[in-house]
Amino acid sequence: MKWLDLIVSVLAGLAVCLPLAVKLVQYVTQAVKEKNWTKLLELIMKYMATAETKFADGATRKEWVLAMVQASAKELNYDVDIDAVGKMIDKLCGMSKVVNAPSETDTAKIFA
Repeated sequence: MKWLDLIVSVLAGLAVCLPLAVKLVQYVTQAVKEKNWTKLLELIMKYMATAETKFADGATRKEWVLAMVQASAKELNYDVDIDAVGKMIDKLCGMSKVVNAPSETDTAKIFA
């Protein structure tokens, strides 16, 4: 009977510990990716600034930035979601248009 109680106790402990271990691995993996996400954002903004000087067309700029991010991620062996990066670029561009919107006096000068 002692052996059976011991086996049941060990199995019960494993049943509790295994899901916790899996969650811990998922949490650590996500934390590592999020830590790199900040650096990826800095890299994207640097590429966007460079693209501003190289290309006149917005679509060409975005395509070039996506290609550079993909190449950099591949070189660093970092898995990156290009669709998410594309959406981030669109949001950054939209945000810059709001932040850098012409003031009322500038608009009045344009239409005067």
